[in-house]
Amino acid sequence: MMHHLAVAVRALDPPGGGAERSLSTLLRGVSIEGKGFDSSAIYSPLHPLPKLTSQTMQPWKISTLYSKDGGEKTDLLTSEISSHRVELNSESLVSGLAWRLRSKRSGHPNSFFLKKHFRRINLQFYHEVSNWLESFDILPTLGLTQLEWSAGAARAFRERNIPYLLFVRDDIPSRFPSIFRKAIEDAICVCTAGEGLGKQVSSQFSLKMNVNIPLPIDYSRRFESIENVEKIRKIGLEKRRETNSLSSPHFTIIGITPEKGLRTYHKLFPYLLKQWPEAHFHIYGSGSYVEELGRYRNTTLHGHISVEHAFAETDVHVLIVESTGSWGRVINEAGLFSIPTVTCSIGSQPEAVGDGGVIIPNHHDLLSFEESLRKCWNERYQLGKLALQHSGVTDHRRSVSIFRSLLEDIVSEM
Repeated sequence: MMHHLAVAVRALDPPGGGAERSLSTLLRGVSIEGKGFDSSAIYSPLHPLPKLTSQTMQPWKISTLYSKDGGEKTDLLTSEISSHRVELNSESLVSGLAWRLRSKRSGHPNSFFLKKHFRRINLQFYHEVSNWLESFDILPTLGLTQLEWSAGAARAFRERNIPYLLFVRDDIPSRFPSIFRKAIEDAICVCTAGEGLGKQVSSQFSLKMNVNIPLPIDYSRRFESIENVEKIRKIGLEKRRETNSLSSPHFTIIGITPEKGLRTYHKLFPYLLKQWPEAHFHIYGSGSYVEELGRYRNTTLHGHISVEHAFAETDVHVLIVESTGSWGRVINEAGLFSIPTVTCSIGSQPEAVGDGGVIIPNHHDLLSFEESLRKCWNERYQLGKLALQHSGVTDHRRSVSIFRSLLEDIVSEM
């Protein structure tokens, strides 16, 4: 009989971000027959699948529950995956108040009101997941949840004795442990992108099992072919050549939040204006955090734009975090374009970059940050080649095989 995986999350398709896009990719992968994980296989994005010696495994039946709040479905999930959507808003008056009263020092939403919002929304989601699970003639084999609504979903799974997996993707559990502790510690397996993040989570919570599943990127769906990637890159560099800017350091940052270095950048950019005025930072994304950084003469804001166009012209990608090193799939997307990344030493960030970039020992030390940026820019061609080689670590075919093997291992021990 086909095993059944019940997935209860806030968003899935359309995705709220990289976490949902990654989970959708994993679910698509295990919904069809495929090979288990072969640790000896080397994956190269946009190239044929390597020869695998692992066992072929049967598909899983996938049922999903998530909110209608994100808008109309796209094509992230296949027709084989059952979707049930509920009328449950991800934001509320309380979360709005948390945002308006956010900390002037850190930029984080007000913790008191955000905690109240999380408690309320998880209680609501618990009831939705409970009703959904009761609609099945036979309860699912396993459950799965992630992100802000995971506490509610986990409670519904627990009450029906459904073993569940929980993906930790961000800093929310560490900031609100009283809400998410039981969900995390009762999970049959906590999945993280990278061993570094796993160690961070296990230092705060008692885990039954932790498995590293690198963020899966379906490179062919995102970028079509290696020829297309090379074409985009060539056009971007030609554009810079026409403006005589190839010799000027061009750095790219995608997305700004308090967790992704807002306060650090406020200190770094004025510092670099004096120490390295030729360096220029191109920032992609929108919102008040991004707009704050537009005041500096060494920054240019571009709004939302596809990553392939952001990477077409740049020399070096920059991504830092302040507390939780949750990888960042954009690092390996940059690698596909032979663009190295400068990142920090927290959690899984060093694993995400591998040899294809530079790790800042202490990103709060501005001199150390500057030296890392200079090193990466000076060695960008060599490091870019290594970044391209390392991008295979997030090839979705590899991550799906790890996930498929994990599910089978869990079921075999039940």
